[in-house]
Amino acid sequence: MSTAIDIQTCTDILPSFQLVKGIDLGYKNDYVFDVTANSQYAITSASDNFVRLYDLGTLQLSYTIPAHDSKISKMKLKSDQFLFTASEDKTLKRWDLRTAGSTGPVQTFKYNKNLTAFDINCNDTMAIVGTEFSSSDFSADIAFYDTRNTNLLSKFTDSHGDDVTEVQCHPTTPGQFLSCSTDGMINNYEVTKFDEEEEMISAVNSGSSVNKAGYFGPNAEYIYCMTHIETFSLHTLEGDTICDYGDIRNIGLTQVNYAIDCNYDPISQRFYLITGSNTGTVDFFHVNIGQLQHCQQLQGGHTDVVRSLYWNHATQSILTGGEDGRLCAWQGQV
Repeated sequence: MSTAIDIQTCTDILPSFQLVKGIDLGYKNDYVFDVTANSQYAITSASDNFVRLYDLGTLQLSYTIPAHDSKISKMKLKSDQFLFTASEDKTLKRWDLRTAGSTGPVQTFKYNKNLTAFDINCNDTMAIVGTEFSSSDFSADIAFYDTRNTNLLSKFTDSHGDDVTEVQCHPTTPGQFLSCSTDGMINNYEVTKFDEEEEMISAVNSGSSVNKAGYFGPNAEYIYCMTHIETFSLHTLEGDTICDYGDIRNIGLTQVNYAIDCNYDPISQRFYLITGSNTGTVDFFHVNIGQLQHCQQLQGGHTDVVRSLYWNHATQSILTGGEDGRLCAWQGQV
């Protein structure tokens, strides 16, 4: 049961973000899944199974990559050089962005089930993928690969009873990661011998299908949870609930239809919940225990659901991508 949450407005935590450029990506009926950026490109994955690289300054298209044969489930950067994409075509691929326009993937990790989630550990020695639930063996798997040679190291088959929705590796501990699923569970592991039962540190039962979960805090010592029924909660690494904020659609200060993601700023050590409306407005809430402070709103860039947001805290710049097929660049005004 959620506790009463204090909702406030606080306008001095973040600078005012202004729309710098918004472009219609020309995807026709397709839309943006994920958006990220390195030092040179704004990068999108889309529902047409392509990855596209845009000049970060102008948002002009630089390269189009026919990345997968089926839906791209996740896309993540690893350093400035490498991009990883996972797909329902049962592959995880590593792309070298220095040669993205002329070559194929530099690595391909293959599995026997549709991939729905993944991450690369902090020292780039291990790739961890999560899969769809399979009715043939009644399991959703977590599989581990050696990134030096793409060999399958091991797999967990009993941790989740439904689709894995997120895998996130700890930012400083190579063997630690969490996984979450539509079965309602968030599992926190630290693997050395790939013992599925012994190496699970903790488990959180959210009570509902989990959309996203991840580590946050100065030492990544906390876990956040966002569900498909738009509830939001914080937990310790040991699995104890710190605060349950309930249904975020009941916030009331602004129109909130869904959560986009959470974001931790390591510079200010502040943690944010980012929400969206069905008409394209994006809102930022500073998260305190028992309190959400509305501190920023992006409007005028999108006309439909915003699916992904990339936030560069060092430059106070933001990229957003949505179901309207638009990519928007925002800049904080000091």
